[in-house]
Amino acid sequence: MRKQKIPGLSLAIIRNGRVDILKSYGLANVEHRVPVKPETVFQSGSIGKQFTAAAVMILVEEGKISLDDKITKFFPDAPASWNNITVRHLLTQTSGMGDYPPEVDLRREYTEDEYFEYFKKAPLSFAPGAKWDYSNAGYATLGFLIRKVTGKYYGEFLQERIFRPLGMTTARVISEADIVPNRAAGYRLVQGALKNQEWVSPSTQFNG
Repeated sequence: MRKQKIPGLSLAIIRNGRVDILKSYGLANVEHRVPVKPETVFQSGSIGKQFTAAAVMILVEEGKISLDDKITKFFPDAPASWNNITVRHLLTQTSGMGDYPPEVDLRREYTEDEYFEYFKKAPLSFAPGAKWDYSNAGYATLGFLIRKVTGKYYGEFLQERIFRPLGMTTARVISEADIVPNRAAGYRLVQGALKNQEWVSPSTQFNG
């Protein structure tokens, strides 16, 4: 924590399905000097992509999606460059879609349709399956795919099919509007100094 200037964290070691060690260190909110505790809710960021992937795999198990389905099956108005992108490519970061298109302003509010249109207009970085490249746009597209197949917002689907069945009572999709008890503040390092996290519009965080 000292070396990387991490303000606070919780640590659990689980053996044979039981919590063996549970410790909390540092501060959940530096300005208000609120200590981290086991109940602290941290923003997971892109670690949450594993749940998007798990939601897609539930739909695969139910026969509603195949890993080898072309995504144009679900988005017929997609550009021709997407013709060979499969669900598997999106899951494995090999679609060529890359990061958010430069035209996307992460501080601006978008409707889902407006947001998705920017992805469809952006050129691919490489042919689908040719190589690996971390893709926020690809995982946001998986979020749109979940809605297309289920008719539900992907966060609602996660609550119904993953979080509630597993007893993950504090797990949730990020919301700045909701009151979230024990929510930790977010921080970043700027030239070695701790700063509050940059503000990002909620609409750019609602998928994947």
